[in-house]
Amino acid sequence: MKRARATLAVAASVAAAGVAGCGGGSGAAPSATGPHAGAGLQWQGTPHVFRSRGLPHDRVVIARVRNAGTTTLHLFAARLRVRDAGGHALRASAGFTTTFAHGLYGVFQQPASGEPVAEQIRLGKIVYLPPGGSAPFYAAWHMTPAAKEPVRVDYGTGTLAVPAPQGQTAR
Repeated sequence: MKRARATLAVAASVAAAGVAGCGGGSGAAPSATGPHAGAGLQWQGTPHVFRSRGLPHDRVVIARVRNAGTTTLHLFAARLRVRDAGGHALRASAGFTTTFAHGLYGVFQQPASGEPVAEQIRLGKIVYLPPGGSAPFYAAWHMTPAAKEPVRVDYGTGTLAVPAPQGQTAR
């Protein structure tokens, strides 16, 4: 019974995300590369990239991403990589959410079977994007002295080019 309810909750979450995420695009040109270039993940609208005056080597991108392909994308935030111009992975974090959400489980209280999928979707750790579907997205990374811009977000089957920072945020 619990498994059926969990499966139903996941299905409802995925369906709600797909319905809420569908809509018109911005008309922006695709910026994905890789084996599925032009048919995978794309920016929906213009991504906003910032750097802080107090942390000049750190960057944040906030945007929406859209599945321009013909198959559903299953994306895991923990598997995303931010890469510099040379292809080197940078220290980064990413997620499919626009706000902070507190998890249901404490650090030492995780279920033995792992965090439920519905909870991972709610927290932006996992997203299922059907063709045409979109989701909020953020990534934050640290540029090492050896790192070169521009950077790309590698999602496994392609990459998204991140534009240069548009300005500095307040301290």
